[in-house]
Amino acid sequence: MKHPARRRPALVTALALACSVALTSCTAGPATGPGRDPASPASADPASRPGLAPFYGQRLRWTDCASAGYACARLTVPRDYDDPGNGKTFVLPVARVAAGKPDRRIGSLVYNPGGPGAAGARSLEEGMDEAFGRAARDRFDIVAFDPRGVGASVPALTCTASDDEVEEEREEAAEPPGQEGVVAPLHPRTDQERSAADAGARAAAENCERHSGGLLRHVGTEDAARDLDVLRAALGERELTYLGWSYGTSLGTAYAELFPRRVRAMVLDGAIDPSLDWSQRVLSQSAGFRRSVDDYADHCAGIAGDSCPAGGPDAIRALIEGLYARAEREPLPVSEDSSYAEYGGMDATAVLDAVSMAMYTPEEQWEPLSRALAAADAGDATLLGALDEEEPEEGEPSAEDPAPQDTGDVTEEDGGGEGGGDEDSPAAGEAPVDNEGAALTAVNCLDVPHPRDLDAYWDALPRAEKAAGVYGTAGVTAELTCRGWPSGGRTPHRVDADGVPPVLVVGTTGDPSTPYAEAVSLAEQFPGGMLLTYEGMGHTAYGRGDACVTRKVDAYLVGLEPVRPGATC
Repeated sequence: MKHPARRRPALVTALALACSVALTSCTAGPATGPGRDPASPASADPASRPGLAPFYGQRLRWTDCASAGYACARLTVPRDYDDPGNGKTFVLPVARVAAGKPDRRIGSLVYNPGGPGAAGARSLEEGMDEAFGRAARDRFDIVAFDPRGVGASVPALTCTASDDEVEEEREEAAEPPGQEGVVAPLHPRTDQERSAADAGARAAAENCERHSGGLLRHVGTEDAARDLDVLRAALGERELTYLGWSYGTSLGTAYAELFPRRVRAMVLDGAIDPSLDWSQRVLSQSAGFRRSVDDYADHCAGIAGDSCPAGGPDAIRALIEGLYARAEREPLPVSEDSSYAEYGGMDATAVLDAVSMAMYTPEEQWEPLSRALAAADAGDATLLGALDEEEPEEGEPSAEDPAPQDTGDVTEEDGGGEGGGDEDSPAAGEAPVDNEGAALTAVNCLDVPHPRDLDAYWDALPRAEKAAGVYGTAGVTAELTCRGWPSGGRTPHRVDADGVPPVLVVGTTGDPSTPYAEAVSLAEQFPGGMLLTYEGMGHTAYGRGDACVTRKVDAYLVGLEPVRPGATC
């Protein structure tokens, strides 16, 4: 199974499109306030708007999933909540595992595994229900879904060309004169380096516009939160019980703002603070990764033992910094069967990505990271490049053997209004390519306003370097992709969710990707918000084996037991 702590918002670097910093914000709430349009339809109950009755009237038709023990269904939601009757829809996969004690069942517990871009239904089929405590699994059906545009959603986002388009796009992407072979370093300083960074970001954004342009304005977190309420109704629940990891905290916060009185219980683990602007978010997350890499150097011996790549903390830091420097001069060599072979090896961005990724679950990843760093230092970066590569499991579709997809058409029996297939949808039988990276960038760029002025990014580089070194400067460079993105029209704001019951926020003191300070801030912003602190390293806390966290979260989910102020595990 995929470990819950691997549910990441993203890395901090600019490796192509998929590694844009996942810095997501919550959505505008139902009341007028900072960052809200007083004329917005959200000022009234969004579910009561005309045209939504067919969607809210759905009942899910469950069938056996491919994985034994799980049930699957499809949920139809409007493509555009401002015009729900226009015939365009998303069809979202939903998965469920039944409560272990059906005679004591409370209801459905819906979760989001993170991302943005993580496919929830697939994660459940891969065993994500095991991340929940026994008490929660006994009393709830555990339910997950693929958000709009993500995973097996129909239509699904893609920013990657089909095979017959690759050659054409390669010709169009020829480097401008004077930039041949120029690779943007972790901290672009010269005009040439900055021009190369901007050109790469523009190419990535243009690819998304070319392949998913009709969807890009419809995949934001506010719309996903409205989908979550349609799912609540389709499950037959009067109120929502929800747990969100990482990006899932943004989705949960958005739901609480839109539908505060429909929340029964909500756990937000690995919190994202909606009051931060784009540059503050970069600095917060980048500094978190830098601290975690320092933690790795300091604690490597205790977790990875003899596998550590050097003899002490200072030596480990020097080795990592040395690899970054070497990879900026020339890509680190890899074997012919490495996914990085076609790029000539691992550049500095790829190396920083691999190191950052390993900070999510120290207990699982520090030992293989240590072996990979030692091999890379000795001249072979193949292991480093393979750290986050996963082989398709048995029965899992691959690009060569895609799973058939629904066409997106909606029938009367589905209860979703008129049909939805159109030119934005992939052809039946085609699997979306690079979907997680496409969705990650699309949601982040739409949710968080970004400056159009290129100088704003270069002006942020000195602050980022001071706060987080190359992790900060690479994070700023990654945000360039969002510069020309469609705007969602929202601004950073504090949570506005009057009437919501007490929400439980879980924060890990050594979290690399969603720093603890953001959990503290988010808990303070919710009326009656509760904070549970986990003193440890790695990304998120619930489901990573700490019995104290599991006990307190399950007691809240099952019995609505409050967590006392200052609670720590």
